Amino acid sequence: MTEIMAKNSTRIEELSSILLSTLDEQVFFNEISKCLKEIVLGDRVRILRVRENGSCLLVSENGKSVKKGQVVEKGAGIAGNVLRTKKSYFSNNISRDPLFSADADTDTVAELCLPLGCDGFMIGTIHIQALSDERTFSREDITDVLEILAAIEKPLKNMKIYLSAKFLNESLSRQIEAKEKELEQSKSSVNILDSYRIEERDIIGKSDSMKEIIRVADKVAAVDVATLVLGESGTGKEMIARRVHCRSSRKDGAFISVDCSSLSEAQLEVELFGEEARDFTDAQSARVGLIEQANNGTIFINNIESMPVMIQSKLIKFINEKMGFRVRGQIPFRSDVRIIASSARDFSELVEKGLFREDLFYALNTMSLRAPALRDRIEDIELLASFFLNKGKSADLQKSLSPGALKSLQDYHWPGNVRELQSVMERAFILSDGMIVERDHLSESVSQAEKVEEVSDSKVIEFSEMTLDELERKHICHTLEHLGGNKTKTAKTLGITVKTLYNKLHSYGMIEPKEA
Repeated sequence: MTEIMAKNSTRIEELSSILLSTLDEQVFFNEISKCLKEIVLGDRVRILRVRENGSCLLVSENGKSVKKGQVVEKGAGIAGNVLRTKKSYFSNNISRDPLFSADADTDTVAELCLPLGCDGFMIGTIHIQALSDERTFSREDITDVLEILAAIEKPLKNMKIYLSAKFLNESLSRQIEAKEKELEQSKSSVNILDSYRIEERDIIGKSDSMKEIIRVADKVAAVDVATLVLGESGTGKEMIARRVHCRSSRKDGAFISVDCSSLSEAQLEVELFGEEARDFTDAQSARVGLIEQANNGTIFINNIESMPVMIQSKLIKFINEKMGFRVRGQIPFRSDVRIIASSARDFSELVEKGLFREDLFYALNTMSLRAPALRDRIEDIELLASFFLNKGKSADLQKSLSPGALKSLQDYHWPGNVRELQSVMERAFILSDGMIVERDHLSESVSQAEKVEEVSDSKVIEFSEMTLDELERKHICHTLEHLGGNKTKTAKTLGITVKTLYNKLHSYGMIEPKEA
């Protein structure tokens, strides 16, 4: 028995008695955090409870309940790491600790985090925090807390059984509700295929622009109207559409995606609206379109600017009348479907040129969201790169980025946005033999990219009298200076050979003849 256990045996016995007498989650977690604050002497003791979906919810702080506590997504931050490894962890400088950097409180200096569970079933995480450098943590603190938790093993088992039963009941209730909805839907002429049901995926990002679009997307999800998602290619427009669907009243319905740029006009019309049988006696050969299949759900129309004008007319008629016709069909079909469309183009230009119907644009643009380009959310690059680097990898295979590699990623302009970053990180994982991804493991376009400073308009239009030879010399010297005197890189940037560059520098009197 440790010294701290001997001194506080009466208090720990009292805690065990209280916990054995209740299955009230709030009382249970409050009493544990209250006791640990008294014994371990942390400035702040928090407890996060594990939810059924794997995320964590802050429920108690210093023995008091927390209403509308912070939610930590599954696998994120120090809580996610401790739950995944089932091992305790502490840091006495969390501002420099990568495990804490993403979600650490600005006033917290040091923190000890332990898993709270029993027999491999994780109930939550305990966070003992110090708000000044006067209190530091050590392995002895871990031992002390683990002995306290061992002393309340029986109450923990009771809570484990209670939460297991609670999660099971909630899961069964959802399954029953889903089955009832499925039975209702089966009464209609079209059934929703299981393959079209989706689950929400986390959108990774801590930048202000991503926080804002997530906030707006959640508001859009609450209203059942057509929505337009704009943004460059590869910015994650479909991920945003998925979030809107999964947080809407249609979340148990189908989410069907169709890309207008990958199909011909005839194929796209059949894909969206379906096709009647060529021989009216062969009803089984009739094809149901995606709009019908998405009944009570959402259809995501990607690259809608590529939709032919004839199909645009058919779509706006469906939106206005809530019914449409299959190809060669005479009898209309009805479908209650939400339309979310996306585009990387400027609609004002398309409408002005007559390439896109103005009434369809306004119908789809009831609500609009704009996905930011990756170069406009540099603070998210480290999170995204680490996610793609280790996606689907076991804990012992996961790798980290070197400072040089991270700088190259943050300096690159990312014309392909998040999709390009994913490809670069998958390649880097394959090329790196060790546990650290270096700059050389990145693709050449990224590793050799230099961050280009924007030139102000005044510099662009500035004029000075000089000959072409003088202009060439000035440009070569400026490029050489910008690239730190690296002649090989300067020659490559200018599109000339290294020998040609040396000859020109020699003619300018900048190097000796023997060097050239």
